[in-house]
Amino acid sequence: MLNLFRVKALQTTKRGRAIWLSAMLVMTAVLPISAREVLPPPRERAEQLTYDPVQDRWVRAPDPVPGTEDGDLDIARQWLAREDCAMTRRVVKDWIDTYGPMAARYPEALYLLGTAEMLCGDYRAARQAYEELLDDFPGAAHAEDALEGRFRVAEQYLAGKRRKALGGLLRIRDREGGLKIMDDIIVNYPDTPLAEKAHLTKADHYFERREFELAEDEYARFANNFPRSRYHAKALLWSAYAALASFPGIEFDDTPLMTAQERFRTFLGTYPDQARQFDVPILLEQIAHTRADKTISIARYYERAGQVPAAVYYYRATIVRWPAAPAASEARARLRELSELVPGEEEAVTRGRETEDGRLVADAGRISSNP
Repeated sequence: MLNLFRVKALQTTKRGRAIWLSAMLVMTAVLPISAREVLPPPRERAEQLTYDPVQDRWVRAPDPVPGTEDGDLDIARQWLAREDCAMTRRVVKDWIDTYGPMAARYPEALYLLGTAEMLCGDYRAARQAYEELLDDFPGAAHAEDALEGRFRVAEQYLAGKRRKALGGLLRIRDREGGLKIMDDIIVNYPDTPLAEKAHLTKADHYFERREFELAEDEYARFANNFPRSRYHAKALLWSAYAALASFPGIEFDDTPLMTAQERFRTFLGTYPDQARQFDVPILLEQIAHTRADKTISIARYYERAGQVPAAVYYYRATIVRWPAAPAASEARARLRELSELVPGEEEAVTRGRETEDGRLVADAGRISSNP
């Protein structure tokens, strides 16, 4: 075995520290668990300070004592601080085997194990460790950290990172698993900052994957559930964007377009300065023109089908609802050709209006409420 003098000599140089670490790894690998000695990583400076009221200053904390309950777990924390996930995982598992779940610091050991598994890329094992801590020790000091860890596992799943399956024989993507974790955080931890974060992350995930209807719903729920959030403006705006993106074209139902119009108007009224920065007034004008195009396309369809009364209704609806839209000019021209609009009546139709329930009202009384 290396004597103490040799160990200290090796630790004095960078190359020596590497040799020392390799030697320790080889030695511990061939020893049974009961015979292993938990060795701290080499270090050049104090890693933990403690306040000394007598000296009225911060002083270096005592080095952890290998072979003790507290010392071995403190050594595991030192390995984790160096992001050595494999060594941390081995030291913590040895600690759990030695001291068991009745140990005072067992919840902390679960947190260290979960974090080490995260660093090693074993997200399934990390999730198990975090969930054991949250389920069995919900009031423990590291429960909040474990909840944050679960959130990070869910983020990895949503990003498409693979988890182990079939005992590690396969690695599969589990985005649905990530969404389930987010839902659990939202439902069971509603008063934590992570609930808000999980809700917004779900909405962003759906939008990035072009699942716009789901994204619109999630953003709208977020805006409703967290009206004082610093992300409220974003959620309100992106719910409108998602609704607009879910509209497939004028050949289809325009409910998403109407929803987007309502959401943009709400955003404009709530955050007028930001709305102008994001050109919301221009978007509202474009939506109005698209809805006009949608309405006049219905009029054209009825005209081609020979159903002139229905066509007339939708031509007139285009004029009443969107008099400034380009489609309104075409509607007026078609009505003239159909001999439904006589000189002097056009102004009356243009002054028409639409009630809240969608009925059309015109001063001339020539617009029916039904096609």
